[in-house]
Amino acid sequence: MAGGRCRYCGRRGEVFVPNLGDWVCEEHFMRYFRKRVRRVLNRLGRGRKVLVGVSGGKDSLSTLLALADEAGEYGLELGALMIDPGGREECADLFRRVTGELGIPGEIFSLKERLGVSLSDPRDACALCGTVTRYVLNRYAYEAGYDYVATGHNLDDNAYFALNNLITHNVSFLRYLDSVTPPMLDRGLVGRVRPLFWLGDADSASYVRLRGLEPCEAGCPPDAFDKQRLIKPLLDEIQSTWPDSKVNLVSSVRELARRAGVLGRPVEMGTCSRCGFPSRTEVCSFCRTVESMGGEVPEHLVDGPVRSISRPAWGRAGGG
Repeated sequence: MAGGRCRYCGRRGEVFVPNLGDWVCEEHFMRYFRKRVRRVLNRLGRGRKVLVGVSGGKDSLSTLLALADEAGEYGLELGALMIDPGGREECADLFRRVTGELGIPGEIFSLKERLGVSLSDPRDACALCGTVTRYVLNRYAYEAGYDYVATGHNLDDNAYFALNNLITHNVSFLRYLDSVTPPMLDRGLVGRVRPLFWLGDADSASYVRLRGLEPCEAGCPPDAFDKQRLIKPLLDEIQSTWPDSKVNLVSSVRELARRAGVLGRPVEMGTCSRCGFPSRTEVCSFCRTVESMGGEVPEHLVDGPVRSISRPAWGRAGGG
């Protein structure tokens, strides 16, 4: 629904942008969106191989579409991966359609078929969404020869992350509050890029709508406790009064983390004795999670040629 006038040109406003606290027309919204994506890509650099993690939701779809638009300008080589926990065929169909239209190679990684685990028990949801998703994206990208994984984490996620780790005194976690994290390929870690770092939930929803797509929403189980459900509405309420509050919060906390020498500092890790990838314990949380659910970790996640990783004995690669 349109309302007000575009703050830039005075034409009819088509999109309300919470970060601006104002309406903009479709043309200026697209400029706004692209400018903030390019702010991240300028840090990423040109000629990168990027695997986009796609769930089918508005944020991952926005990430995929935005990177596809900028691929020529930045010389990006893109691929896409959907991790299917089971029972989300609608999301899989959307993934196939969008990657096909964009001409981006995509694969659906079935947890049931590849690992022998599924979401049959809602209590497993958080473990699968967190531990398993992060691991599979990194290892698949590494084995397939990508430099970076792109995810749909946005400004609302970053503001929550910043505030949550401050009030829970997890200051060391603030090392991850960045739009681009460089790869450490000698350790089996690809880099991370968050193209939506300076764009919020509402921006993603508007962008996907204007691109003519209907996202596939697959939220958390109703009984799953999530602090985001408490904190994010508080941040939204503050933003409704001070539109730039989320940008300022994230910028300020990043600056404090940088001055403290925390931002971007590598984590000391060893090597999982089972899979050979980085871990802070002898057996990584991924292997433990999959095995506890009756699954099995395969030798490789990628079919075909695989980038190899040296697998030293536990403790010889960065300590425990």
